[in-house]
Amino acid sequence: MNLKSPIRFILNDQEVTAWETPGRLVLDYLRDSERLTGTKEGCKEGDCGACTVLLGSLDKGRVRYVPMTSCLIPMGELMGKHLVSIEGLNMEMLSPVQAALVDCGGTQCGYCTPGFVVSMTGWLMDETQALDAGGVKIAISGNLCRCTGYRSIKEAGEQVLDKLASGLSGENRITDLCQKEALPAYFETIPERLAALEHPENSDFNIEGGRPLVIAGGTDIYVQRGAEIPETPVQLLNSGDAVPPVVEADGNLIVDARMSFQAFGDDPLIQEAIPEIQAYNYLIASWPIRTRATLGGNICNASPIADMTCLLLALDAQLSVEGGDEPRHLALKDFFLGYKQLAKIEEEVIKTIEFGKPDGSTRIHWEKVSKRPVLDIATVNSAARFEVDGSFIKEAHLALGGVAAIPLYLHETCQFLSNQSLTAELVMEAVAIAQTEFQPISDVRGSADYKRLLARQLLLALFLKCFPEVISEEVVYEAL
Repeated sequence: MNLKSPIRFILNDQEVTAWETPGRLVLDYLRDSERLTGTKEGCKEGDCGACTVLLGSLDKGRVRYVPMTSCLIPMGELMGKHLVSIEGLNMEMLSPVQAALVDCGGTQCGYCTPGFVVSMTGWLMDETQALDAGGVKIAISGNLCRCTGYRSIKEAGEQVLDKLASGLSGENRITDLCQKEALPAYFETIPERLAALEHPENSDFNIEGGRPLVIAGGTDIYVQRGAEIPETPVQLLNSGDAVPPVVEADGNLIVDARMSFQAFGDDPLIQEAIPEIQAYNYLIASWPIRTRATLGGNICNASPIADMTCLLLALDAQLSVEGGDEPRHLALKDFFLGYKQLAKIEEEVIKTIEFGKPDGSTRIHWEKVSKRPVLDIATVNSAARFEVDGSFIKEAHLALGGVAAIPLYLHETCQFLSNQSLTAELVMEAVAIAQTEFQPISDVRGSADYKRLLARQLLLALFLKCFPEVISEEVVYEAL
């Protein structure tokens, strides 16, 4: 079976039609086919950032660029887009980002340097990113360096701020950067060129015969099955139309399951509903991974420690599923049947995720413990949503991850807490009930006893955050 299809896009400053299998990795294409070896292969799991590129998509006449690790991007997603490798940022003289890394000693062996340059440049191009020291940390959150200790790299970011920040508008940073010779001038021509780019007729990559492998963000499946995917028929959920924003209907928020973590955290309706979502996102994954990972993929991967799934469980999310005999709806808390076992057939795909819009009577919080403070797999995570009237709990929804074979919704604890006036004594009793709802096992992230202790502490942290007027750290310490 010939899986190759024509994929038309712009690579740096050149229009390209690549005959490739849609599932082939962009990293392999850049290095092996185009010989653009500035993009480095490191972990090939999305963790190190050495292969970071920028992917630009046309949006209402503008091109929006996001950093992504090319080891997780299938070639089929490049259709009609602008792919920028480190070579596409080079000019006759060093850019301000490149010069700052030189001036501050931000490179030693140099293997990670292209990824840092691409990530920092992408940060400068994105009007939604803050131009401050916190923004520098977000910009390099997906890049690892074994040499420098990061201090010199962060200093390079601050030097870039000193040189460029005052001259960058909130409307079109790309134009400003081109004028300041911080970007090659060709970037200003990309919107027109993408708009004029004709797509091949078979750009949907439909392959007759056999069941295609469904890929959304690819952040897990490429790690598990990366060697076989290039020669496998694939269905790329994010190769077509842009994912729409969150919508509100009948008091509910409806989310396209293809939405990335980053888009979810940036959505105005989500920020209104969950004011701390950006802080949660920072702890869940790096910026390049957040631009790839999807909500539906996080759910269907069914990892017991899936961070976003834990939050969605606490939000009492409902799923709409299509692909079987007829569309159907089911609660997320009923979706996990056992370890990596789902209440769906193989042909079915999650289309939307829906949950009640929080209001002034809603209290939400999410907590996580991991070996690294940020960007790491959870040892245990937890989340809660309470519907309250003062200190009276009308509804309680609590979830834990890392303590069972599935992302765990605490049915008995939620039932116990609902329709009760909250007291410190009630909290301690609820935590005791929760401890009876799971039997953790020991693994590489911690012993069963450690996980049980973490679960208790994280549940208490949820109550401390959501009900500071009722329960305090002093009361908890005394009770323990």
